[in-house]
Amino acid sequence: MVPYIVPAKEKVLLKIGEGEILTPVAPSEFDIFVWNVYKGQKAHIFENDFKRLGEGKDFILLQEAILDQRMPKIWKEDFSSYEWHLAQSFHYKKDLSSTGVAIGSKLRPHAVDFIRAKTREFFWLTPKLTLFNEYDFAGTKVLVVCTHVLNFVTLGAFSNSLYEIAEKISEFKGPIILAGDFNTWNFKRYMIMKSIFRDLHLEHLDLEDDGRVLKLDHVFIRGFEVVKARVHHTIVSSDHFPLEIKLKFQ
Repeated sequence: MVPYIVPAKEKVLLKIGEGEILTPVAPSEFDIFVWNVYKGQKAHIFENDFKRLGEGKDFILLQEAILDQRMPKIWKEDFSSYEWHLAQSFHYKKDLSSTGVAIGSKLRPHAVDFIRAKTREFFWLTPKLTLFNEYDFAGTKVLVVCTHVLNFVTLGAFSNSLYEIAEKISEFKGPIILAGDFNTWNFKRYMIMKSIFRDLHLEHLDLEDDGRVLKLDHVFIRGFEVVKARVHHTIVSSDHFPLEIKLKFQ
């Protein structure tokens, strides 16, 4: 018997906190923080890193976020001015905690949606999700996308899952931030990923201080200029390094 429950589509999305309605003037720069947080398994080391690196960011995009006894507490107490949206992949039967992808921001999204990959992971048969938050900056709509792409599947299933994301993105005509864990652990996956999103005129960011051997996490943008894009390659509180990006409108 599988140790998890996949929620019905109408129960996938969950909100924690309440963001602000945007002022008429958009910020000149956006600070973005992207991290696969490894379900916060390294406890206090993780908490310290997350609070320090996430502080003050305009958008925080998390993969393997988890609704347990600790992570929502951090969101509510240390990021109390943020509105968090979580797309829940599945619930653990043992304690009903859930895991998935999340976007946190002090800003209130204009719209929130998700897609669930049509193929599931081998072995555990768990689904993977992509979260789409749309923000309105004084009439300029910006799409922020957080994804965790399929890992243990065929190359064909991996490609199809990216096309599913690309099809959803293609409906949006404005500036885009797409980031997350793409599980590009070989060259073929990496090149397929770049090719699919290049066709949507999304720029793949090269990151400073990139000490990663396996480059699984990526950021794509459209309609922005890059001010800074780096990897925090000394962090050991997750099996992924955090990414920090600063952007401004073109």
